[in-house]
Amino acid sequence: MSTENAIDLVRWTFTVDAEHKQAVEEHLADLGAEVFARADGQFIVLWDEPENELDEVVEELWEVAGVTFEVTHETFRRSNLEVYHQEATDESDRAAA
Repeated sequence: MSTENAIDLVRWTFTVDAEHKQAVEEHLADLGAEVFARADGQFIVLWDEPENELDEVVEELWEVAGVTFEVTHETFRRSNLEVYHQEATDESDRAAA
């Protein structure tokens, strides 16, 4: 895959029953995802530059949870990268001197 088409971030949102929440959360964390889970089983999962076969990971999650559930999958690609910084003012230039 070329770097210009590489996925920079994947975001998943889904809900699992509270009984399986911890097992799903641990499985995703072990795979390197950043996991945000509420007590009621709602998840937001972020994958930074994912390398795993995500279809397989979803199937693993269904196995861990013991039931299939809907996963909303969003991908983000970097189209532009800018860095903002504050320019020094005359006053701060004098203080630094």
